[in-house]
Amino acid sequence: MDSTWEEIRKKAKEQTDDTFASKVSSLTRLTDDEIKEIIPNALDKERLATLLGIVADATKSNNEKAEAIRNINGLAEIAIPLLLKLL
Repeated sequence: MDSTWEEIRKKAKEQTDDTFASKVSSLTRLTDDEIKEIIPNALDKERLATLLGIVADATKSNNEKAEAIRNINGLAEIAIPLLLKLL
């Protein structure tokens, strides 16, 4: 791949990562750097957003939240590093 296009792709990814981390950190107690450390790839970013949405849903009971998390593939893998960071 042409080095110019590679540089553009890399910069776009960094900007996307920075924006995601900033948005998530504004809604949690985690810093931008902690978010980037916990969530290294795009699929995990999507899963983290889903997980945080479920946990933040005030209309659901804890049991309903746990069931929703169990039923969505990959959320447990995101929850573990997140919980380790918080402990």
